[in-house]
Amino acid sequence: MFSRKENNMAKRSLVKTKAAVASKRLDPQQQFKAHWATIEKLQRQIADQHKQQEALLARFCEEVLPVEHQYLQALYDKTTRLLSFADKKSLGKYDRDALFLWIEEEVDELLNHPFNEHLDLEALRQRYFAVNKMVDTEPTPDDVEDFRQNINELFGSDGGLSDEELLKMMSDPENMFTTMERLFGESRANADTTHSEERSHHGGSHTADSAQQSFNSLLKSQQVNRMYKKLAGVLHPDREAEPAKKAEKHLLMVQLSKAKKTHDIWTIVEMYHQYVDPEFHFSQTEIPAINTLLQQRIATLNAEMAEARDPGTLSGMVWQMFGAKTAKTMDKKLRKHRDNLQLMIDNEIQIRKELRSLSVLKQFLNPMRDELEFERMMKDHW
Repeated sequence: MFSRKENNMAKRSLVKTKAAVASKRLDPQQQFKAHWATIEKLQRQIADQHKQQEALLARFCEEVLPVEHQYLQALYDKTTRLLSFADKKSLGKYDRDALFLWIEEEVDELLNHPFNEHLDLEALRQRYFAVNKMVDTEPTPDDVEDFRQNINELFGSDGGLSDEELLKMMSDPENMFTTMERLFGESRANADTTHSEERSHHGGSHTADSAQQSFNSLLKSQQVNRMYKKLAGVLHPDREAEPAKKAEKHLLMVQLSKAKKTHDIWTIVEMYHQYVDPEFHFSQTEIPAINTLLQQRIATLNAEMAEARDPGTLSGMVWQMFGAKTAKTMDKKLRKHRDNLQLMIDNEIQIRKELRSLSVLKQFLNPMRDELEFERMMKDHW
């Protein structure tokens, strides 16, 4: 039980909390100003972000991309050299397994690298398929099961493939690529569609309906018509004598007319704020619907900001790798990446030069043979 003193203190604290919450509640006009300030801040941030990303992307394309291409070409040339050993009959089974493990790793990197557009990947792919078909070792049931598990781990399902279908995929890489694309490419697309629909559904149909009602009322409202008419009066080019200002206002009138025709209320509101009434003296009946519009605008801008930083885009990927708060830090990241690439280029070229005979190749294969042997021992043990 609480003492009387503790109860009184709790009551006073509750009163203060309620008063603080009440004082933070904003009337519609205050909400409008807060939303507008948020929109202006987000627009500045997005403009700055785009400017920074475009500048960084331009630097990347000039300073780093050529070195990326050099590295990929060196890797491509080395992989081609490795493929030249694949059909050597004097190569033992374990060495051949190790060689194919090495080749697969390099081919995978080349095929999936984002800057591989300058390479003849089709020629590499066909040569890779050709040497794979020369391997006459029949996969064991354990190999098939391992392959099934790998597919499960990659895609969350084995696609209902039978052992026979898996065997065909293992013996024919081209068949493997087409089958996996057919099964799991569609499932990814369906998953994306389902995810999008779920987001739309969970976003709240009630919210969407109420927002649409607000927009419909805005479209029909006298307030929007008044804003349009006032803007048309201020921006009409016939009222300007100077040719430059006349041309400028003509472009603004075209923008305004397009906004009205396409029901782009946001552009009308923004232009009204800029050219007519910076304070927005709206009526109390109109402002709640306009606040709804501003809330949606904020959501759109937040989505734009997230999209700009999405590493799935080239600009977003470059920003994620090299973006920083200061130019000095960006310079350091770019320089370090270039230096690392140059080391990798030198290494690939050196390995290719050394790969002149089977005896040298086998020396390179020893670590991979040990890795495969360890995997076999672990499999036998378990």
